[in-house]
Amino acid sequence: MIRKFFSNRSGNFAIMSAILTLPLVLSAGLAIDYARYSASHRHLQELADAASLALAASKEQNREKLEKMANDVIAANRDPSRLASVSVASLVATADDIDLELDGDIPATIMSIAGYDRLPSKASALAERAVRGNVEVALILDNTWSMSETDAKGASKIATLKTASARLVDELMQTEDGVVRIGLVPYADYVNVGTQHRGASWLEVGADYTTTPAPRTCEWKDVTTNVCDRYTDWRMCTRTVDGVSEEYRCRDCAVPLRPVTTYKEVCTGGGNGTAYKWYGCVGSRRTSDNRLHDKNPSVRYPGFLATAYRCPNPIVTLTSSKSTLKTAINDMVINRDGTAYRPLTYIPAGLIWGLNVLSPGAPFEDSQEYDDRNLKPRKVAVLMTDGVNTLRFNSSNGQHPTLSTTEVTRQNQLNQTNNDTKAICDYMKTKNIEIFSIAFMVDDATAKSILEYCATDAEHYYDATDSDALLAAFSGIGSSLRVVRLAR
Repeated sequence: MIRKFFSNRSGNFAIMSAILTLPLVLSAGLAIDYARYSASHRHLQELADAASLALAASKEQNREKLEKMANDVIAANRDPSRLASVSVASLVATADDIDLELDGDIPATIMSIAGYDRLPSKASALAERAVRGNVEVALILDNTWSMSETDAKGASKIATLKTASARLVDELMQTEDGVVRIGLVPYADYVNVGTQHRGASWLEVGADYTTTPAPRTCEWKDVTTNVCDRYTDWRMCTRTVDGVSEEYRCRDCAVPLRPVTTYKEVCTGGGNGTAYKWYGCVGSRRTSDNRLHDKNPSVRYPGFLATAYRCPNPIVTLTSSKSTLKTAINDMVINRDGTAYRPLTYIPAGLIWGLNVLSPGAPFEDSQEYDDRNLKPRKVAVLMTDGVNTLRFNSSNGQHPTLSTTEVTRQNQLNQTNNDTKAICDYMKTKNIEIFSIAFMVDDATAKSILEYCATDAEHYYDATDSDALLAAFSGIGSSLRVVRLAR
């Protein structure tokens, strides 16, 4: 058979081979072109993904600048063997995302016989900044009297804080899908847990009451008082309240006081008595070191009764409701109308209740369990203050009275309060809670060092020297809690 094949001169085999070879070659060529097209399209998609992510990370919104950035990314990453040319077909940029579409092509080989000289393809990508995983945030915000100060532009510190906090809520809660939950802890000398928790197992508060006045009695007797016969002219004096210097009218007696004795009726007792009620204010847990951590939930917090408010507005526990948070932020107050209450600063009160908001156990129990890697969920505390601690801890009743007027005792008490502040931060770090700290127009070196100590690291500490810097600090925190990701 082999001899017959080689001796055959009819040409039929050659003709048949030629006829059959053409479709085989075309098929092989088409397969090669299709493989090259598929590879080029995958590469174009890779370029679209990379460029959109790079653009989203930049936060730039100017289209010309963004297009140049996109072309730079493409030029740096394009493989000429896989794509002959690439161009930006469409680019839409907003504050929240980048929508990019690219055109690309490669030269055809066999398909050019059919008039297809180039093989075009398109690819698009949508990159957005979004919160990664579930996030729980506690905003621990200074509501003390010093926040009434104004900056060079005439804006009060508390007004700037409200603006910065509301913007952070907007940035983190672009959708109310429960991925981000935020709690608000306004603090001053105390924290307000809300009167709805009266009777909770973790709280110890007595019943409201009104004192019974003593019976009214009167007697006539000699009463001696010191009288000033001549005063100096009125002038402006200065005093400091929670680090805020304020002026007031004052005058002195220009001559030695003269005792004057008058025989008159002196009465005591009577009246309607004094009403004491609970406004939601709580002190620190009294026993051992329970004021510094969230362990031992059976040890209760002392709520104390008063004749008027002695604490800021109530805490807002973790919520995904943007409107709830923004209303509470807008309602923050540093003083209540008609009262002389000018709250001082006790940072440990804010910190421990910021921890309680993030703690999975009592008091609130609506937070998820701690994660050793702080990813599921990611727990974050944002501590902001504009000054130094000015109060101390009283272990007998859990309240926070003023510091001693004796210098040595005063310094020892202040050191203890500062150490308590650091100890709570240390405990939060053992639970892998991420801590951002902000010093807002703080001049005291010790106060700044405490805030730096509390921060997770140097990048988590902000020294905001004015209102613009505070706004930038909250914006930076928002950016840190968001990551660039591909949505399409």
